[in-house]
Amino acid sequence: MTALAVVVALGGCSAAPLRADTVLLNGKVFTANDAQPWAQALAIFGDRVVAVGDSAAIQALAGPSTRRLDLGGRTVVPGFNDAHQHIEITPPATDLVLPDEPTLAQLESAIKTALASAPAGQLLRGIIGQTAWGDPVLSRDWLDAIARTTPVWLTGFTGHGVMLNSAALALVDITDSVKEIEGGRFGRDAQGRLNGRLEETAGEWAERLLAIKAGPAAAAARYRAVAAEALGYGITTIQLMADPLPIAETGTRLVEANSPIRWKAYRFPMRAAGGETIDSRPTLPPQPTARIDLRGMKWIIDGTPIERLAYMKEPYADAPDTSASARPNAGELRRDPAVAVSDREGRGRLNLPQSRIDEFVGWAYGSEDPLLVHAIGDAALDAYLTALEKTGRPEVWRAKRPRIEHGDMLSDDLLTRVKALGVVVAVNPFHFMFPDVYLARLGPARQAWMMPVKAMLERGIPVAIGSDGPMNPFMNVLWAATHAANPSQALTREQAVTAYTRGSAFAEFTERDKGQLAVGMLADLAVLSADLFTALPGQIPAITSVLTMVGGKPVHDAGVIRP
Repeated sequence: MTALAVVVALGGCSAAPLRADTVLLNGKVFTANDAQPWAQALAIFGDRVVAVGDSAAIQALAGPSTRRLDLGGRTVVPGFNDAHQHIEITPPATDLVLPDEPTLAQLESAIKTALASAPAGQLLRGIIGQTAWGDPVLSRDWLDAIARTTPVWLTGFTGHGVMLNSAALALVDITDSVKEIEGGRFGRDAQGRLNGRLEETAGEWAERLLAIKAGPAAAAARYRAVAAEALGYGITTIQLMADPLPIAETGTRLVEANSPIRWKAYRFPMRAAGGETIDSRPTLPPQPTARIDLRGMKWIIDGTPIERLAYMKEPYADAPDTSASARPNAGELRRDPAVAVSDREGRGRLNLPQSRIDEFVGWAYGSEDPLLVHAIGDAALDAYLTALEKTGRPEVWRAKRPRIEHGDMLSDDLLTRVKALGVVVAVNPFHFMFPDVYLARLGPARQAWMMPVKAMLERGIPVAIGSDGPMNPFMNVLWAATHAANPSQALTREQAVTAYTRGSAFAEFTERDKGQLAVGMLADLAVLSADLFTALPGQIPAITSVLTMVGGKPVHDAGVIRP
């Protein structure tokens, strides 16, 4: 068989390359291509895959200068595309050593231990769960009593709130006179003084101020470090959600970082009460390099069920007494009652009024700017879908591919509307791992239909996978394939990897270039240390990439595979 015949037979190309720069032989290649899901080998010329098939046929494409890699039976997958990732940028800080669900006593002990060893005045950062976050004792004053002059910055593990002491508030120049910010809340006591609790966009605003305080060099270094970690996992694209920096600054620092990974960064519009929206429109350049794309906007319209802030049609099963008279800090509800009223009903809350949702949906309909919306509760999802339906025609929306980030409470009737509008759903297997909390918050009836990822695929709804938590894609594949919160909706490992590669590429309009190991596609791939598809569940979290390629070039090499 001639080289031309091999390429035509294997890939359907109308013109054959004269040679391959690299061939990968004797492997187990999962292509994520429905027409040819599995192969033994592939050939790369330039930055593209030029042939996929059995080892003998691919070997025939190798010339004297071709680099031949014997995979030795190892598994190859398309490069993972993390469709939902967050990156923290901070000045030099000491991380508090805390358990997953620290009590206030454990938190106090960790802060005192850090104060004894950290450089004087250096920022202390920690992640807390609902035990601490939900304790009314936790406040700015409580932290001040432990660390009066050292900034302490505690983040709820869901990312939807921060707790700061006075020194941390001063670090980012937030005072008691701060203006309210759209979509967020600055917690205050009865006298109007900040109590240190910043929820939703207020917390995001503080994180932005902190990232700016860190400085340009710290931001570029952070992007390089994240990229290096990602490549070790075989992640070749990161879709960056609500980066703490303004989008123009993000683009500049990503260019300076000069990492080999591909980046898709979405801006996060914010505005103070009565002020102009920041980052509401695309900034130039929308694509500063071939590997960096800054187009698209993300909005957050509710929280999560963990802290009972996802906006639900029915009250939480374990909702406390949320009447205004019962709240010890009722002064927090002095803002727009149309936004905050659901707090008093035990249903969570919609961060933005319907009129504002309609407005930014209209922006997206009237432009080529991609739209992403964090929506988890069924009432929040209904508000978003209602805005899409009344703003434009379904066939137009299907071309624009509006996204739902998370979509945990997509009920059957909402799935029908999602399908009709061509909405893409980016799911996060990390969210599946809190079944006991969901049972308490939602009750068994609602838990039985939450996070219906399998039903989405069965209906032909495009699904992408993003981490929104631990970056390790192998853990996320395992979580998707077990689905602790709703096992009936578990995926196969092949389905999960496909959503993590081809699905994520479709979500960012790059499915013609990446997401599959097929002829004509970019040669973004990972050679794995173990077989993800057959490994025992306990073995999966330890899997790594021993060779990661972006555009046919090795960008991470553990030295395991030799020519």
